[in-house]
Amino acid sequence: MKRVSATGTAYVEKLSRWAMRRRRAVLVGFALLAGLAGWRTSLLHLKTNLAELLPQGSPAVTTLRRMDKDLESIASIEILVRSPEREANRRFVDALVPALRRISGSQIAAVEWGVRDEREFYQHNGYLYASLDDLKDAKRRLQREILKRENPAFVDLGEDTQTALPDLVDDKSHELLSRFPDDHFATADGTLYAVVVRLNGSLLAQAIGANTVAAIEKAVRTTDPHRFRTDMRVDLTGNVISALEERQALEGDLELASTACLVLVGLVMFIFFRAVSPMLSSVVPALAGVLCAMALAQLAFKALNSSTAFMGSIILGNGINYAIIQTARYEEERRRGLSAQDAASVAVRTTWRATGIAALGAAVSYGALSLTSFRGFSQFGTIGGAGMVLSWLATLIVLPAVWACCDRRNVVPGKGRAFAGFTRWLANLTVRAPMGVLLTGAAISVVCLAALPHYAHDPFEYNFRKLGNQSRARNRVEVLSGKLNPIFGRTLSPGIILCDNPAEAEPVKQALRARDPNHDVIAKIVTIADLLPGDLPLQMSKLQELDGIRRLLDKNADLLNKTEREKLDKLRPPSDLRPIRPVDLPIALRRYFTERDGTIGRPVLYFAPMTVSIWDGRYLLQLARLVQSIRLPDGRTLHSSGSGVIFADMLRAIVHDGPRVTGAALFGVMMITVLLLGLRTEAALTVATLLVGALWMVGAAALFHVRINFLNFVALPVTFGIGVDYGINLLERYRLEEKGGVARAVVGTGGAVALCSFTTIIGYAALLLADNHALRSFGAMAIMGEFACVAAALSLLPSLLIAIEDSHGPRPHVTTPATGTRSGGIGPRPTWKW
Repeated sequence: MKRVSATGTAYVEKLSRWAMRRRRAVLVGFALLAGLAGWRTSLLHLKTNLAELLPQGSPAVTTLRRMDKDLESIASIEILVRSPEREANRRFVDALVPALRRISGSQIAAVEWGVRDEREFYQHNGYLYASLDDLKDAKRRLQREILKRENPAFVDLGEDTQTALPDLVDDKSHELLSRFPDDHFATADGTLYAVVVRLNGSLLAQAIGANTVAAIEKAVRTTDPHRFRTDMRVDLTGNVISALEERQALEGDLELASTACLVLVGLVMFIFFRAVSPMLSSVVPALAGVLCAMALAQLAFKALNSSTAFMGSIILGNGINYAIIQTARYEEERRRGLSAQDAASVAVRTTWRATGIAALGAAVSYGALSLTSFRGFSQFGTIGGAGMVLSWLATLIVLPAVWACCDRRNVVPGKGRAFAGFTRWLANLTVRAPMGVLLTGAAISVVCLAALPHYAHDPFEYNFRKLGNQSRARNRVEVLSGKLNPIFGRTLSPGIILCDNPAEAEPVKQALRARDPNHDVIAKIVTIADLLPGDLPLQMSKLQELDGIRRLLDKNADLLNKTEREKLDKLRPPSDLRPIRPVDLPIALRRYFTERDGTIGRPVLYFAPMTVSIWDGRYLLQLARLVQSIRLPDGRTLHSSGSGVIFADMLRAIVHDGPRVTGAALFGVMMITVLLLGLRTEAALTVATLLVGALWMVGAAALFHVRINFLNFVALPVTFGIGVDYGINLLERYRLEEKGGVARAVVGTGGAVALCSFTTIIGYAALLLADNHALRSFGAMAIMGEFACVAAALSLLPSLLIAIEDSHGPRPHVTTPATGTRSGGIGPRPTWKW
């Protein structure tokens, strides 16, 4: 291990000297690489739909993409018209619909405003929707009535002889028609009208409907609702509006968070170094890591998803740590009077191993996320791991070249460093009361351990409403969508199972109902057959009965008086009735069952009970178990999809992959630490400090009731890689001190370690600016991990070192230095044994 360490030290020192000699070539090459990476990064776009988080081969994603490709009009926009006056609302809708239909060059497939076509259809074909038994009964009653008219002496003991000519069949119009007496989509009191705009575009497409929404809004403005009533309000809602609001909110959050992260990181760097040049030079390697990692993401994934959208801020906050440690040491040596080249050599030689362990540990932790098939994890891990390694490499190569090219200072003023007062206080505390610090840490650990059993029993977030955009616009869309329920009585976005052929629809329906016989999970299941008056043989039997009724009425018309004959004309079954096929149904009725190629009948629709919340994760898990993996009689399996099923799949992915990813991250960090430090006390202390920090992080999450979701779960494995940074840097500085130098190590590097943690916290805090609750919860969880790990490294670790020193004999009297510098050179490595 010593030989590996010595070889590595010689190599990186040689590399840094080469970079300084070839500084112009290095910086030009860096500029060209940064420009190329920036160009590739500019090609990245954002995909916010949930399907981007699951693996492409997931049954839910595969089925969703198949449905989105085959089915028409899954995407829709609902226009809500509100005012206290029914007539004003109706007249506005009647004026708006033609304006919408005139929109050209858009994705609009259809504009639905009411049920006029459906009413005409059911009124004409209503007799076919009567049951065969009702038709036979009507025919028998008619025959008895005719017999009474022909033979007054006839007495029917089973009927009231005074019964008037019976209605053959009641109005068999569709159940929805009774809701819309004026044929418009409206509430019973007429204060709310709706227009449904069906789109041709894919719901998974990038920015679907953005241009169409603008055209619809223009049509609304042109129609001018205030002409009809001054207090009339017109709003847009629906799944397309929700998707656009989610995307626009995330884009706005991304811009704000990235800007805030860059400004705040630069500000705290300036406060720490109290000079512009070290601040700017330290930011360069991190920016290089960000640009190159984003360029690799564009090459590998083409787009960012809602999990990886903020990776730029995270990489900047984490990746700058290596430059901070190296620059802090460089500035220290420059204040001692060394030249830029000599100071750079010392800085690289004395920090490369600590920063290398931190970078590789972080890369391993991020990389462990790539082991899962859940793309929300794997892409996050791939981009983050690449960013950490690239930032570290840039720190070793580009940063010395920047120093050699730009640092022309002859004398570096010995300014007091920011955080010096804090680190001196911390050093005094650990030196004077190490056991008190250790006992306090042990007490905190016991409290955290006590909170874990209950938390581990059920730590997940089941209210999926909290995992999306929480902006006022999104909440407004949800409220408006809820206002559609009194109109339609059900959701306009049902769950769908797409069969391989129409003949499978009824077996699938029966299989679903057998799984949920009490309608607890699925309130209603609809196939195309439910919209028909029966199969062909049944319809032919009905037509035969109707033909018999028609002949009886025509043959005995002379037995009726004028009033009865007029009633007969209204009740007489139309003579042009014929069997109804799926294609004969009005388009609004068969829209959900019609595919882009004209095939009708493969989808099976299912609707949740109105009493359950579609954001309830426990309900969605029940639903997913019910509608997924439906086995057909021939052994084939069908799957359903939709946001509920995808949410359930994401939760199952966390439960399945989470422990494996966390274990892999911890094991990888431990192996990197042992590989570069050896099986020594240093490695044990580094890992122990990291584990204590992780325990405090999870304990804080339990105490503050931070629930785990599909995004913030990654904070734990990522913390393993980032948290190892702080302890290893303190230990590496301690190794350069003589025995009794714990306080000098804390003062010398504690400020830089605190700054590293602070910049990382800034990267995570940028997520707190997001409207997306899942991103905010990830930021909060990661910040707790940062505080826990840096607190353990700067308090418990120095106290442990002092306790170990005391166990090897009396500790010399130590005076805490007033500054973070030592007198004299670095000198040879101390011979004191651990």
